[in-house]
Amino acid sequence: MSMSKVDDTKKQGMKILVILVLVGFVVFFGYGPLFDLVGGGIPGRVLGATFGSIFAILMTMFLLNKQTEIEQESKKSERVFDEKVVLYKNILGMSKEMLEDGQLDTKEILALPFTLIKMQMVGGDEAIKIYTSFFEKINDIYEASEDEVVTIPESEKQQVFSLLSRFAVQCRVDLGISDTPIDESIFARAISVVQQSDKAIKGKRDTSKYTFNGKAFAKGRLVHAVVKDYVSKNPDTTFDELKKAFPNEWQAGGAKSGNRAVFVRLTDAEKLFEDKGHRRHFFKEGETIQLSDEVIAVSNQWGIGNIGDFVDGSNKNHNADISK
Repeated sequence: MSMSKVDDTKKQGMKILVILVLVGFVVFFGYGPLFDLVGGGIPGRVLGATFGSIFAILMTMFLLNKQTEIEQESKKSERVFDEKVVLYKNILGMSKEMLEDGQLDTKEILALPFTLIKMQMVGGDEAIKIYTSFFEKINDIYEASEDEVVTIPESEKQQVFSLLSRFAVQCRVDLGISDTPIDESIFARAISVVQQSDKAIKGKRDTSKYTFNGKAFAKGRLVHAVVKDYVSKNPDTTFDELKKAFPNEWQAGGAKSGNRAVFVRLTDAEKLFEDKGHRRHFFKEGETIQLSDEVIAVSNQWGIGNIGDFVDGSNKNHNADISK
């Protein structure tokens, strides 16, 4: 519902209200003398019925106009509410991807200003303020490195989490779920639980780095670098040939390969992400790898249970010279 229609309805309602007031004024001050002029009887009754009909018609028009105005305002509010829900969910979803893979790339940074512009269109003032702080924090992290793909330092992740949590809390207020922000003690406890969970994961996570071509890599990035290096040295490699060079078993970690693979077609990686909502492959801008017949995305699902097979296989079959 456009603003012009709502405004037009309000203006029309004001006109009718003014006419009602004028008619009421005329009836109050002019009906007596006019009635005396025409006299009683049938003329008097006709005059009374006429004034009553005019007043009833105008009152009905005013009430109908007011009802239309309320309906238009309601539809507008519903539309804005739906837009806010979609926007806020998209912001949290995008932020989830950033924190899950722990990487910031150019595409993600370029998307932030447009999201902020959308926030300025439909978001509440406080929500915009908190999101701007989140935007500034992400910018600071990205600007601190000269690399195009920047790893979010562990020390900064909790600050980003805190800003996102405050943003989510403000979204509750903005969407009318709560009239006031969440109690500070509840918020503090929620942040504490997130930090505790993160520490528990870190305690069980193998954070070993691997050296390849003179650079240090975490497990997922190591596999991506090795496959990319192999393809750059063998540019005519086909999808099937690369499967033989990097068999699915290397990713399965000794188990049956099933749906596991070192890499998949880009279309399959994108479909998996759409279906499951989890990014299990590297396919952001600059991460996909072009073969002679396909574009592929390398798996990012690597841990202590399967990275050893990949390292051993790459060193043995491709002289990769990977060291821990």
